[in-house]
Amino acid sequence: MSRPALYLNEATRHRIRDGHPWVFRSEVARVEDGAVDGGTVRIIDTKGRPLGSGIYNSKSQIVVRRYSLRDEELDSAFLSRALDAALALRKRLPARNAQRLVWSESDGLPGLILDQYGTGEEAVLVLQTVTAAMARLQPEIVALAAEKTGAKTILARNDIAVRTLEGLPREQGALLGSYAPPTRLNILGVDLDLDLLAGQKTGLYLDQLDNHAAVLPYAKGKRILDCFCNQGLFALAARKAGAVSCDALDQSAEELGRGKAAAARENLEINWIEANAFDWLREAERRKGRYDMIVLDPPSFTKTKDQVSSALRGYHELHLRALRMIGPGGLLATYCCSHHLTRELWHTMLQGAAKDAGCTLRLVSTLGQGGDHPVLLHIPETEYLKGFLVEKI
Repeated sequence: MSRPALYLNEATRHRIRDGHPWVFRSEVARVEDGAVDGGTVRIIDTKGRPLGSGIYNSKSQIVVRRYSLRDEELDSAFLSRALDAALALRKRLPARNAQRLVWSESDGLPGLILDQYGTGEEAVLVLQTVTAAMARLQPEIVALAAEKTGAKTILARNDIAVRTLEGLPREQGALLGSYAPPTRLNILGVDLDLDLLAGQKTGLYLDQLDNHAAVLPYAKGKRILDCFCNQGLFALAARKAGAVSCDALDQSAEELGRGKAAAARENLEINWIEANAFDWLREAERRKGRYDMIVLDPPSFTKTKDQVSSALRGYHELHLRALRMIGPGGLLATYCCSHHLTRELWHTMLQGAAKDAGCTLRLVSTLGQGGDHPVLLHIPETEYLKGFLVEKI
């Protein structure tokens, strides 16, 4: 039986024909009877040409997310092939005990996130379904993931706000097996206790692990400020790697508490600071605070393109104050996690902050999300994490 078709209108932009998988509500001319939220449709352009198959949700601004350039159903066989391809990609990466196994459009499964904590039968998988189609297929996904990885425990972290935009409830809990926190893993040489049902993201910022590993060799002998530190993974690892001192700053008392517990286990001395970063940096600059390395990993200040200008002003202030507290030869590791801000915009902002701080910056390393968060060139949104390690000269 033929699946219903969705026809694009004349307002359709070239990006869809050029490979981008999203169709917005304003780009739809009509939808044939039989299309259901969480189901699939055939995508047809204004000239009647097929553009592939996509998942459909009339409640979302992104009405269709294409999963295939062919006319094919999103069934167990398709899921199995896509999961095999995603797992094969991760096997080509350096082995580690915490990683993203599936990342939505980047792995051809729009709206599915699957993370792995631990290895073998002891591994805990954490799943998020953020589209109606993946929510509908969740039982099949769980069964396939367990079969292909050998994991005995799979959790749902479907408690994120974006599910509301898809008309989905927010929920969490065990989908396979049982779970009692914490999950203890050694990350970057530090034993961390993770609560996979309550921590940030699915328990840890997996996308930053490669960046931390790249910056860590520069930490020895330095006085470090880790801003927006979450549970202070970089500060903990840096102190263990020979940093002279580490100040770890975050607004979340809960996350800082996890960091303090890890520091106590590792017998590491760290100054934990619960504060608003803007306020604290302003006061620290007034006191003429000095560091050899500062890490700035702020949250996204912009959820839409309309907020980019105001977000850049906020980021500029943060970086200006940080640069004023770093001496000559000091290092700044800076990250941006908004896909609305390109690497070029981040570079320009950083250059402007350096100019206002009266200094010059030398690029040491270009940073970004790890290989387990693959970037597809035809989907700019998949490259959301940008970073630079720079030296003040």
